[in-house]
Amino acid sequence: MHFRVFASLLVLLPIIGCGQSSRTPGDSQPAAALPAAPASIALPDEVAFPEGIAYDASAGALYTASAENGTVVRLDPDGTASEILIPAGTLVPADNTTFPGPLGMTIDGNRLWVAGGATGKVWVVDVAERAVVKDVTVPTAPKSLINDVTIAGGAAYLTDTFVPTLWRMAIDGDTIGDPEPWLDLNGTPIEYADGPNLNGIASTPDGSSLIVVQMNKGLLFRIDIESRTVTPIDTAGADLTTADGLVLDGDILYVVRQGAGEVAAVRLSDDLSSGTVIARFTEGLAWPATAARVGDDLVVVNTQFNTRGSEPSTTERPFTLVRIPVSRFGVR
Repeated sequence: MHFRVFASLLVLLPIIGCGQSSRTPGDSQPAAALPAAPASIALPDEVAFPEGIAYDASAGALYTASAENGTVVRLDPDGTASEILIPAGTLVPADNTTFPGPLGMTIDGNRLWVAGGATGKVWVVDVAERAVVKDVTVPTAPKSLINDVTIAGGAAYLTDTFVPTLWRMAIDGDTIGDPEPWLDLNGTPIEYADGPNLNGIASTPDGSSLIVVQMNKGLLFRIDIESRTVTPIDTAGADLTTADGLVLDGDILYVVRQGAGEVAAVRLSDDLSSGTVIARFTEGLAWPATAARVGDDLVVVNTQFNTRGSEPSTTERPFTLVRIPVSRFGVR
């Protein structure tokens, strides 16, 4: 691989005192014992307004993409090197005005799955060949906003923020099926309302269940893949509104809250029927969207979507990823 090397990309952020990380009463580790501050990873200039992220542990590579121009980049997890995998103008035309474009993503071997946002598309990129091997549009476009994707049990599942449908794309070796309306959410506990609805999605390690979040209501749900049954996850009224990406790591579900500028750590019960918020973290986050577990860290994407089009511009460049030690949430 030919990497573009960036000097001093990994910059330690200053440690900020109270109000940056909160813990529930009874946590055994006091705030004073927390480790060093998170680190910021600068992205190449071509990657404007990133949103999705995926991590390939076997290759030691992070992926993210510009929601504005479709540039896909591969990075070393420590931020010391990067390369443009798919240039601008490939996923979305150079004159495209649809925003957001590429959003949530996940990795499946050599295949990087990318939810197409307001384009209504799904892209699959062969990261070894640096080529788009699947480019398909859901039949409900342009009403749809394809927001996030996960792989479970030989299929990809995708959330649609504006159309009450969970999409599925079958995977059979090298053959990838087209999006099918796998689950009609009308009549289920997931009741669509005005504003952004389903957003983040994660799958359990055994491939039996999906976990989704409803952004406008801050509600979590478990979906049994075999029965297609939707069950609310009781969080005792915890505020998870503006929730975007989800990362399921053991019994901890990390919920990235875009509008709140935080990541909430939710400890789930064994049967996924309930969850308790054990920590909230805000330091170094700027309209965060999605995240990935990388070693002992949670790497979060700072989108700065809220600054796009502001006059005068308040967007800070370069755009960044933030590495947060998971120990800051009281977990290992």
